[in-house]
Amino acid sequence: MIRFLNTCFRPAFPALILLLAVSCSRERPRNVRPCETYAPVFPAYGHHIEIPCNIAPLNFTLPDSVRRTQVEVASSSAARTFHFRRNVEFPPKFWKRLTASARQGRTDTIRMKISVQGKTGWIRYATQEWIVRPQPVDPYLTYRLLPSIEGAYNEEKDGYNTMELRERNLENFDEKVLISNKKMERNCFNCHVSPKGNAQQMMIHLRRPGEGSLHIDGNQVTKVVPPEAGKALKHLPDSLKMPLNLVYSDWHPDGKWVAFSSNIIGIYGYAAHHAYADILDSACNIVLYNTSTRKLVLDKTLWTTRYEETWPAWSPDGKWLYFCRTPKLPADTTRRYPDWGERIRHIRFDLCRVAFDAESGTFSDTVQIVAAAGNNRSYSMPCLHPDGKGLLACIADFNSVPYHANGNLTWIDLERQHGKDQENPADVLNSEECESWHDWSANGCWTVFGSKRQNGHYEWPYIAYFDGKRFGKPFLLPQRKGNFYENCFRVFNVPTFARETSSLTPQKAAEGKYASAKEASIRENLSEQPRSEEFPGRTHGRM
Repeated sequence: MIRFLNTCFRPAFPALILLLAVSCSRERPRNVRPCETYAPVFPAYGHHIEIPCNIAPLNFTLPDSVRRTQVEVASSSAARTFHFRRNVEFPPKFWKRLTASARQGRTDTIRMKISVQGKTGWIRYATQEWIVRPQPVDPYLTYRLLPSIEGAYNEEKDGYNTMELRERNLENFDEKVLISNKKMERNCFNCHVSPKGNAQQMMIHLRRPGEGSLHIDGNQVTKVVPPEAGKALKHLPDSLKMPLNLVYSDWHPDGKWVAFSSNIIGIYGYAAHHAYADILDSACNIVLYNTSTRKLVLDKTLWTTRYEETWPAWSPDGKWLYFCRTPKLPADTTRRYPDWGERIRHIRFDLCRVAFDAESGTFSDTVQIVAAAGNNRSYSMPCLHPDGKGLLACIADFNSVPYHANGNLTWIDLERQHGKDQENPADVLNSEECESWHDWSANGCWTVFGSKRQNGHYEWPYIAYFDGKRFGKPFLLPQRKGNFYENCFRVFNVPTFARETSSLTPQKAAEGKYASAKEASIRENLSEQPRSEEFPGRTHGRM
């Protein structure tokens, strides 16, 4: 008889255990104590965050002490009560019903009543609201996934042996790898750049071994290498000679030109976390690349003896190139501060712009200063809003790469001046840690940026709403598992929006790397040095 019962019921034990677990998790709260604060959810999807109508479910987790969770969630188009342990993960089909009104063009509100059972019984937190905006976000996000730079350079072996370029569908949780350095001798590759929202076009630079830039055009991947600077620039004076390293870049709206900064980058340690400075542009100029003719254009306005120029960014109409610039350090400063760790604190960059003629590929002789550097104010990473009326930039105490903890985002209105003590709209985006690497959605309603606010080391992507005048509270990129970020020890670097999926694959990228490289040629226009003037809407105050 016992053998018969074991034979009949043993296969049903797993289902029985699951049924008991579900029954326990669906236990209704009793003797609930109200709480006036909001639930301690992680990620910190706070009260009145603003989210796009087409975003994937904002799943989250609760503290380890939570045994059971009840979530009553409702919008104008759907309502339901869920029971979980501590990881809250909304079913995708229900989430679409929940956001249906917003996707039909009406701003809506998601209201959540979260109750949790801990060691002392049930607690019901204050009702939390999320505002759902009808303006959609671009459906795709690309980013490099890699170790933190501290970890990479402290490992005995190459810390970049797990670097990938990934694409995430923001409307669900689908993710795919576009480039993997496991297929390319585990070398490092730098920041990817595409024409705004066009994932079928891309330039990305591969570092050694196999140095060169990959030009991705749909299914075609071409490797382009700059000429050896020692030979190509040997006739120039020493002050204009520097390696042709294609680093930070931006694609002109016509798809023909790419502006690159050519940088000599140093990597340094830190004395303490908030004094951290790991990357330094010790020398930099800007060069143009013509994707049709494979010519590198060295122009007198941006390849200079008096200044270091970096971080190119085109205006949406393509008539202006914005960039960051600082005078070359005088000899007495170099003698006074022989250690780079101290010298870097005296390097500050202005935000500038110069007019561009796309037909001839030439720049104006006049550089306009849009926002001047000053004490504890150095600009980097400008990114123009799609309407061309303003831009987001990084601002920090010094340097052109804001990796130390006080790097913040700032909004610069190009149509009016800002007062010295005027509050900046981008202040809501910032934290006590570093914010950087930002991009705009095609409709200009959403910005994405990297932030180290969670722990000071790992940069993760945050998205925020923008209505043309103000920014909403940023929220962390949602993941399928509510506790994903509890176990995440990777950096999401250079998050970039795209309107369509990319056809690039790791295999295509590897084939492009190992294919015969096409060498770019040089066109020079280096006869004179530029003059500078103030931009009519120059910003004088704190940004």
